[in-house]
Amino acid sequence: MEATTRGRELSPGMRMEIIGMCEGGISFAAVGRKLNVSEDTVRKIWNRQKIVPSGESAPRSGRRSKFTDQDRRHIVRYVTKNRTTRREPLADISKDLNLNVHPDTIAKVLKDAGLNHRIERKRPFLTNEHRKKRLEFAHKYIHFTLDDWIRVIFTDEMVMQTGQDVGQHRVWRFPEEEYKEDCCAATHISGFKKIKVWGGMHYGKLSALVVLEENKENENFNAEEYCSQILDNELFNFWMISMEELGNVIVMEDGAPYHKGVASVRRKQYEEDGWISWGPGIWPPNSPDLNPMENLWRILRINVRRRNPRPMKKAELIAALKEEWEKLDISQVQNLIRSMPDRLRAVIAAKGGSIGY
Repeated sequence: MEATTRGRELSPGMRMEIIGMCEGGISFAAVGRKLNVSEDTVRKIWNRQKIVPSGESAPRSGRRSKFTDQDRRHIVRYVTKNRTTRREPLADISKDLNLNVHPDTIAKVLKDAGLNHRIERKRPFLTNEHRKKRLEFAHKYIHFTLDDWIRVIFTDEMVMQTGQDVGQHRVWRFPEEEYKEDCCAATHISGFKKIKVWGGMHYGKLSALVVLEENKENENFNAEEYCSQILDNELFNFWMISMEELGNVIVMEDGAPYHKGVASVRRKQYEEDGWISWGPGIWPPNSPDLNPMENLWRILRINVRRRNPRPMKKAELIAALKEEWEKLDISQVQNLIRSMPDRLRAVIAAKGGSIGY
């Protein structure tokens, strides 16, 4: 048997073996020779077992902590002060607080306090007016049952391109602070980019996926183009089919600029034929977390990115998007729409703030 390393703590099994041999009347010296430990070690373990029969070792003092409890609280308060300090490198925190310690030491303090270093979540930027309108919408439709939500057509546009920036930043936060403002990165509605598609869904069906045509003059997508490519085309057709299947349905459109102007006029005309709109002015602004289409887009993006080989050209990306759209599981759509009551309750609980959807 190899000699025991000096200073190494004996395992509980070894300690119990020593105690058992001593109880059997074997001398300390004989036990030491048999197990290759010192006689003094055997004696100490035997004497300690009278206090702790389990054979556990005595607690060790360890290295003295560099921080007092007050120091630890000060570090936590500093890091959680605002969105800047939550993202500050540990070495800079040490410097700002005049702490002559390694960054790993500060990391341990923060983790011991319950803070985790997590990738910041993306969420919409909300003004006080946005929060107010979100809260009003949630209170107004909180009574909706699943039968009501089944009759809502959700629509949205999505941009996807090859080589997207997927840069991620980490922040220090407590588990319950995942969607706290200081811990999130604000997102804004993006402009017209590589491939922009439109889609719609209700509880039992998906619309066709429409690839929006590029503006040859390189201008932003406008209301006239929205009417010709979407509102008077696939969205109208999808609405007609849904009316035949479900009766009166509500058509949800967000507050994108091209959903207004001429599109608002056309919507008014359709209302004479039974069109019920949750368009701009009704659907709360900057609220992608309320629209289950956003979650469906995420599933679609993931499925496209998992393709092997990944689409690298524009034509390949369009083909992949259409193919993966057709393969989407309708049960996923149904689960997303079932989440609407929970989303409204979450908005109310957050007083109009962002929610984790």
